[in-house]
Amino acid sequence: MSEEGLQKYSGVRVLLVEDNLLNQEVARFMLEDFGLVVDVAENGERCLELLNSANGNYALIFMDMQMPVMDGLSATIEMRKLEALAALPVVAMTANVMPEDKRRCLAAGMNDFICKPIMPEAISAVLEKWIDNKS
Repeated sequence: MSEEGLQKYSGVRVLLVEDNLLNQEVARFMLEDFGLVVDVAENGERCLELLNSANGNYALIFMDMQMPVMDGLSATIEMRKLEALAALPVVAMTANVMPEDKRRCLAAGMNDFICKPIMPEAISAVLEKWIDNKS
């Protein structure tokens, strides 16, 4: 990635919600390559705790669908009940790539969907769509 690309998102905070340690490391590394500041939650319940403690100071959430304690769909449904979090973009990151999986994510209130294994091009497209184009 070019130095200009790194500077574009420098200091922008995102939340990565992922239970698998290897996936956390890989995704965090890729996100940090874009200059993002990345916080990690290991499940949906922890995600909600961080969102409440950060007062919604995240620009975007990357959310796994299947996790112990609370899955990504349930966490997103709970987020959407809170006015302060209703407009926060949530992007599903999942190996579940069937059309019905995408529909379930969108029905739960997620805004977008990228497939695992995650590719830098997919992250770039999501960042352009949900951070660059924020009004």
